[in-house]
Amino acid sequence: MTVDLRPERAEPAHAEGAAAPRPVGPSATPGATDERRVKLAIRDLNVYYGAFRALRDITLDVHANAVTAIIGPSGSGKSTLLRSINRMTDLVPSARATGEVMLDGANVLDEQVDVVEVRRRVGMVFQRPNPFPKSIFDNVAYGPRLYGVRGKTLDEVVERALRASALWNDVRDKLRASGLALSGGQQQRLCIARAIAVEPEVVLMDEPASALDPRATLLIEELMSDLKTEYTIVIVTHNMQQAARVADETAFLNMGDDRAGYLVEVGVTSQIFTNPRNRLTEDYVSGRFG
Repeated sequence: MTVDLRPERAEPAHAEGAAAPRPVGPSATPGATDERRVKLAIRDLNVYYGAFRALRDITLDVHANAVTAIIGPSGSGKSTLLRSINRMTDLVPSARATGEVMLDGANVLDEQVDVVEVRRRVGMVFQRPNPFPKSIFDNVAYGPRLYGVRGKTLDEVVERALRASALWNDVRDKLRASGLALSGGQQQRLCIARAIAVEPEVVLMDEPASALDPRATLLIEELMSDLKTEYTIVIVTHNMQQAARVADETAFLNMGDDRAGYLVEVGVTSQIFTNPRNRLTEDYVSGRFG
């Protein structure tokens, strides 16, 4: 039996254990009035690797068709938070999570949820480009083929994904060439095309430009701004300037004395960088620590 992931209203659950410092910001309070649609509602999320708690009591709303940046010092659990959203933490045998990650009202952490369907609806782009050792066409077609797409329709899906990732003009005449032959920036855009080819609703990006040169980084940032019209995007970045440029909202995570990451503050990006409500946020974005 699998849990239906179609949208429905659900009451937030409350994890056991000591409460984290109360985060500040418009998304910090469940049920806060906001005209924008919440795509992901994270409630009291705790993630453990064995006995070690990596995330403590994370409560955060991610709004649809927006770019949300997650910032914070190394070790504060940014990537763990990202991977919890589409159950990538399941790949670590010692990992477990409590709380809720609500995708359109359905908890993706429920044991009865179809994880394959979760990962179709919530795509992932990793820090370093990781194209398959296949042709450009086959890289993008890989996911759709798993879902039974064939023939002319598959050609159209591949072209649409490559156009959406701003790569079509570069590769339209060499679709049968290896994806590994592309430049680093092109490879990352190929990975984005591969992620969106299965038509996800959310795209997670874990420092997608950290290994790229400035020009390739700019292309990825412009691409994020274009993609948010169709997708909800959550990005982890250590680059404060990048977060300020591309994100509509920014969430700041810090690491507590127990080394668990917790949410300090979340808000509109301009407010986070120019008028943060929490002194820790101000110290971090101004470079005093981190």
